[in-house]
Amino acid sequence: MFTDKFLIPSGTTAVIVAYQLHRDPDVFPQPEKFIPERFLERDSTKNPYSYVPFSAGPRNCIGQKFAVMEEKVIVSNIIRNYKITSVDRREDLVLLAELILRPKSGIRMIVERRQ
Repeated sequence: MFTDKFLIPSGTTAVIVAYQLHRDPDVFPQPEKFIPERFLERDSTKNPYSYVPFSAGPRNCIGQKFAVMEEKVIVSNIIRNYKITSVDRREDLVLLAELILRPKSGIRMIVERRQ
C-alpha cells in the first residue's frame, strides 16, 4: 500500500529499478505482452517518467535522440531485408538482470534474406 507521505532520511541512497518501473501494470496494462502501439502517441495524462530507458530530467543521457534515431534506421533496414524467426520460445528464456536485461544463453534465431 502506497501513501503520498514518505520520510527518507538525509544521505539515503535511492535506486530506481527500471525493470520493475517498466512493468508496472497500473502504467502499462499487460506489461509482459508485446504491444508496441502503446508508445506511438504522446498522452498528456501519462506520467512522463513512467518509461525512462535513458534516465530522465536535466541529467539524462545526452545521446538519447541520436541513439533512438540510429536504432530506428538499423532495425528498419534489418527488418526490410531479412525475415527473423526465434527458435526459442520466450517462456523458455532465462533472463539475467544486469546493466540491461539479457538472456543468459543468447537467443537462437533463423535469419532469411527477403526476396
